[in-house]
This record gives sequence, structure tokens and C-alpha cells, in this order.
Amino acid sequence: MKAPSPLPAEAQQPVEVPHLRMTDIRKRFQGVQALDGVSLSVRSGEIHALLGGNGAGKSTLLNVLSGTVTPDSGRIELAGEEVSIGHPRQAQALGISTIHQELSTVPDLTVLENIFLGREEALTGKRSMFVNRRRIARQIQDLAGEFGISRSELWRPVGEFGALKKRAIEIVKALAVPPKILILDEPTSGLEEHEKTLLFEHMRSLQRRGVALIWVTHHLDEIFGLADVATVMRDGRTIARTETARLTKRELAAQMFGGDAMELMEAADTVPAPRSRADGDDAPPRLRARNLTRHGVLRDISFEVRRGEILGIGGLAGAGRTELVRSLMGLDKLSSGQIEIDGRVRRIRHPKVAYKAGLAMVPEDRKQLGILPEFSVAENISIAELGSVTAAGVLRGRRERTLADGYIRSLGIKTPGGTEMIRNLSGGNQQKAIIARCLNTRPSILIFDEPTQGIDIHAKAEVHRLIREVAEEGTSVIVIASEFSELISLCDRVVVLNRGALVGEIRDIPDRVATEGYDAVKNAIIDKASRADR
Repeated sequence: MKAPSPLPAEAQQPVEVPHLRMTDIRKRFQGVQALDGVSLSVRSGEIHALLGGNGAGKSTLLNVLSGTVTPDSGRIELAGEEVSIGHPRQAQALGISTIHQELSTVPDLTVLENIFLGREEALTGKRSMFVNRRRIARQIQDLAGEFGISRSELWRPVGEFGALKKRAIEIVKALAVPPKILILDEPTSGLEEHEKTLLFEHMRSLQRRGVALIWVTHHLDEIFGLADVATVMRDGRTIARTETARLTKRELAAQMFGGDAMELMEAADTVPAPRSRADGDDAPPRLRARNLTRHGVLRDISFEVRRGEILGIGGLAGAGRTELVRSLMGLDKLSSGQIEIDGRVRRIRHPKVAYKAGLAMVPEDRKQLGILPEFSVAENISIAELGSVTAAGVLRGRRERTLADGYIRSLGIKTPGGTEMIRNLSGGNQQKAIIARCLNTRPSILIFDEPTQGIDIHAKAEVHRLIREVAEEGTSVIVIASEFSELISLCDRVVVLNRGALVGEIRDIPDRVATEGYDAVKNAIIDKASRADR
């Protein structure tokens, strides 16, 4: 995606004194030095990219600034004065607002209530036991509409929406009260191109008003022409602080990951050579879905997946991709339709039934639907198949640790050990632990919903390698990805959804890329996904 063009030189001149200065910040979690003397300096009116791989310490540093983590030592200054931030409310009072990487919405509250939660006084201008919801709705409805949230949706519980809409809610909440410092932690994850462009325009607008923006992204292409300065972190330390105009993508990647960074990036995006499956194209399908319908969501969808095949599901936001695989897993009830696995009709009305039938899923929403944050890495891996770590109905701790250690080694999970709390791991390593959990159920069909969302290029390349290896071993794989480039680089075939219906199919993707070119295949998917006359 093309980033907005740079501002004129006179609009880029920041004030000399940093609005924010963090000095020698240190934080240790249960034997892991997450921050080791980190410093960060951001001026008013500056878009500052904070970069680094998963586990570099970026999110921990921003959690310190937003008041959710207390540092062991260090100094924070705002406008030259030292401040102490021990709670998110203190951060809000100081003008610090955050768009979190992990969704933090409250499912049972309405969209409107989530937006004004904790900032009633800022929105109304007065202290009161009672909140005039209709007045606040009028104040924010234009902003909400820009991010695809209708007036009626403001009054609906957040739990009714998917991760993409929840991301838009987080953005509107952060922008509803103009901040002095805005933290954006992977804000474009899952957004469509026009929504990304809109967010970038809001960032520019806030910059012109003198807001300091701290922006975390793994999409290096986005920052050029938009970010003024980049600070790179690695292993809990500050590696470099440079004006982006003086950097290339290759130089940034090398600072983040070392000299092999570009090779990793290219490996993650390389279209694989055509693969021949052991059972051939004439063999019966592993999974056959017939006329799947869920009123108002899915419309008469039929498709097949064969042994060892990687099938992609493409479409724009609201197309029904996640809803389709949730129905396969028994999370949502179908109105009609039939699911066959290895020729046998299955009535899947609960995830437990799905697991027994050979289905497993790595969910899109890692925080709410994936990890169990209060459990260890080993417990998160074993929990979906406790039979692998029990004897006579009794959990055997040694078996569980041995099982976890095997997956930690084979998947390259960076952790002090299986007993480490999974909440202390980076997003990419949490993702690998969830994949290990699914693999431990020995599935015949493995579903990945946005498998590389919010993880760095190194982890992305590793996850892609794992998906290909799983397919080579005979497992049928289904991949959902918002980035069409990811579908092309991973999949043998892609089916496209539009408004809850299957509207097209792109076969033999590696062959078509070789003969027609990458752009032609991508445009074919986009055309089917975006046609409005469906």
C-alpha cells in the first residue's frame, strides 16, 4: 500500500524540546529482562515509529507509558517535568491515549459504552453519576461512521462483532478525545486498504495539531513517507534512533533482525513451486461442505478440501470468512447444510465434537479466543488434548513438561521454559504455542484464521514454514488472511466470499503466478471479492 506523501518541509519542523522523554527504563518478569535500560524521545507533532521483532520489548515499553505496567526503574518526563504513571487513568489524565494491539473491548457493553468507558468526564466536560448517552453518540457518530460503525451499531453489544469491527471501535475510542500522546500498537492489523488510508489521514491531522504519535508496526512499507523518526529495539534494548528519510527498508530490517533479515522477508512472501499431493486430484476430499447456511451471515456455501492441500479463504471485511470457519468448528450454529469429513457426515455443534472429528483452529483473536493468560506455556499447549498428559485420569506434570519441551524446540518458541506464564511471551511466540496446542490434537484438518496478524517478519516466515510442513505431512489446511498477498504466497487454491456467499475460486495458484504473473492473480482475487453486484 502506498503511504501518504510527506508533509512540506516547513510542516515537518518539530519543537526542540521533546514532549516525551523516557530514560533508562528497566523491567524484569520472572527471570526475563523485558526492558534493559531503554530510552525513547518523542517531540510534539512527530510521528515516531517504534520498531523491533516480537520479544524486542516494544509492547512492554508502551505498557509502561500507558500505566498498565510499573517499571522497576527509570524516568519518564512530559514537557520537561518528571511524572509517575501507575494506572491507565493517570495516563489518560496526562493526555496519553492508546490503540492496543490486543483488543481490549468489553463484550457485554455496547459500542458506545466501550468508547466512553473511563473517559466520561473528558467527553461530557463534567463530573456526573449519569451519562447522557445520546449526547455522546451525537458527538462521535461522524467519527464512528468514517470507520464503518453505523449509528445503530453504537447501541449494540461489542460481543456481536468480529475482530475487525472491534479494531475500528478501539481506534474511534482513542480518537474520540484528542490526546497529547497517541500510542498506536499495530493499528492497521486486519484493516482494509481504505481504512488504513483513513487512519493515516487522522494521524497526519493529529500531527498537525501537535500531537506526539508513537507507532508500532511490522509493515515496514507503511512507515516511509509517514513516520518522521524510527527507534529500533532488540532484546529489550534501544539499538538505534534515526530519521526515516535517511533509512532504507533493508537497513531498517537489518537493525531489527540482523543481516539475514531481507532473506527472511523474501522467504515469507515467496510463492512456492507447484506441489503434487500424494493422493492426487481424483482422491475423495478430506472435507466436503455442502450448502452451509446461517441466516443473515452465510448463504448456501459449498466447497471441498483435499488431503495435503492448503486452501485459502479470501474476501473483504464482512464477507463471512471467520463466520464460516466458526461454523465448521461448532462455535456458531448453522441454519442448514451438511459437513462431511472423510466421507462421513458429521453433526458438529461444539468445538469438542470438532476436535474429535479431526478439526482444529488457530483463532484470529489471540487474546480473547486463543491463549489462557493465567496458565503456563505447557498448560496452554496440553489443554485441548489432556489425554496426552494424563494416566488413569491423573495429570502427569512430567509428561506435560516433556510434551511442551518438544514443541518449544520444534517450533522455536522463545521462552525460559514450559512453566513460564504465556502472557509473558511475545505475540509471535504466543501464536506458536497455540499452533502447538492444535498440532497436539493430531488434526486431519487445521484452520488458521489470520495466522500472521501482529507478528514480525521473522515469526511470519516461521509460521509460513510450519503451515507448509503440516500440509506436506498430509494435513488439510485452511487459511484465512486479510492480506491477499499472504493467500497467494501460501495457498494452492483460494475460494472467495462476498456478502456471505461463495462467489469465485482461483485454482492452481503457483502455476498461475508462474504463467500470468503475481499481479494478475492478486487482481483476480480482488475483483471477485469487491464486486458490488453480488
